[in-house]
Amino acid sequence: MKRLGLLLLLVAAARAGDDLAPALRAGLVELHVESQDWDSREPWKKRPERRSTGRGFVVEPGVVLTPADVVADQLMIEVSVANSARRYPARLKHIDKGLGLALVEITDEELRAALAPLPIGEPARLDQECDIWQLGQENLLERYDGRVVAVSANGPQLALRVKTTCADNGDGQVAIRDGKVVGLLNSTIRGRQEGTLIGVETIRRYLEDFADGTYHGAPAAGLWYHTLLRDDLRAYYGVPDDKHGIAISRVMKGRTGDGVLREGDVVLAVDGYDLDDEGRFVHEVHGRLAASWLFQGRRYAGDKVKATVLRDGNVQEVELELRSVPASEQRVPDGPPNGRPQYLVVGGMVILELAADQPISRSTGGVILRRYRDRANWDQPDERRRIVFIDHVLSDAANKGYEDMQHMPIERVNGVPIREIADVAKAMETPVRGFHVFELEGTEVDVVLPAPQLAEIDARIAQTYKVTRSRYLVGDEE
Repeated sequence: MKRLGLLLLLVAAARAGDDLAPALRAGLVELHVESQDWDSREPWKKRPERRSTGRGFVVEPGVVLTPADVVADQLMIEVSVANSARRYPARLKHIDKGLGLALVEITDEELRAALAPLPIGEPARLDQECDIWQLGQENLLERYDGRVVAVSANGPQLALRVKTTCADNGDGQVAIRDGKVVGLLNSTIRGRQEGTLIGVETIRRYLEDFADGTYHGAPAAGLWYHTLLRDDLRAYYGVPDDKHGIAISRVMKGRTGDGVLREGDVVLAVDGYDLDDEGRFVHEVHGRLAASWLFQGRRYAGDKVKATVLRDGNVQEVELELRSVPASEQRVPDGPPNGRPQYLVVGGMVILELAADQPISRSTGGVILRRYRDRANWDQPDERRRIVFIDHVLSDAANKGYEDMQHMPIERVNGVPIREIADVAKAMETPVRGFHVFELEGTEVDVVLPAPQLAEIDARIAQTYKVTRSRYLVGDEE
């Protein structure tokens, strides 16, 4: 009887797959991407081109949703569909690396008309099963098992950890339950049969953000807070036994809460969700999640939410605007704001602006840069707009003694404070007694270069190290 029951289950599953097959063939695509990014160590050139594949599903006529990593730094995108070897042209329509999602637009009109959006379902719950679908070899449908084993909210993204039989890299396989999409697989852990799904809450939020014709993006982090798990902290903030929440220790200027929340406020609820003393709330589907998702993931930048606050012993309602920080204003952006790194090569020093994806050594200067990077969303100790640093030095007789420097933040050049890399070029217009003096953070040694001979030195270094262009700043000719 047990064998018969198992056989009946397998037959039912096969029939369910057959019923879904037409919709999946019309709604799943494979993406073929050629990409190329700038070399962070030699920013005057690009790295070799890379070819990769990914997946996605149709969300509106001619438009495909895929993980952002699939199409980052893309040069060309083509799509292929079920049961066909032909590749069709496509283009990147939009990308949000913070949410981890991107939209790709198919440009072939015939294919646009032939494909159809897949419906998006309700959130998958803990321990629920789902089917993981993709176009595999020869663009044939492939199905794998999946089961939700954990849910987490990391800032703007709500992610579901799944046990899965899918052995491929998570690159856009679609999780289906009851005939509808419940997530997009964006990573897998080889050897552990685990992966991460971007949940439908994040998918819906991304797609609906365009409803008014403007993409608003996710609000930025900006609140420091204490959890209140200790009695002494509760006493310090004056929290009675029947109240629970998080105590605000700092509000970042210009971020969510600025001008409304105060240090010492205890936030009891946000947007109708009560907070506990660990800084969590109870989601109606997923259970306890981090409160950061209420500030960054549930709504859009520019939205307003109500919060219940304990202030000076009194409970009151306040309204907060959820604020974002554009890439152009971020102190340590995810990558170069315009996609191309700004740099200077001066006396062999390769000078850059710090980005979140910049490889950093464990040198003395590297430790300082890591601090700036890791605290970029929280700390503003000075007026720097960007963190400018010497990445490494191209060795030459003229920079003897400095050749081992790497990842050293620059504080001043010729006495001028450096707020962004353009300040370096400007400051070098005025040498100090015939020399250029670079003052660095984390070391007592200044870099001193002779101004009259610098052009000759730079030309020699450029020839030796094949530096085809000694600078690129925003506004320079491409």
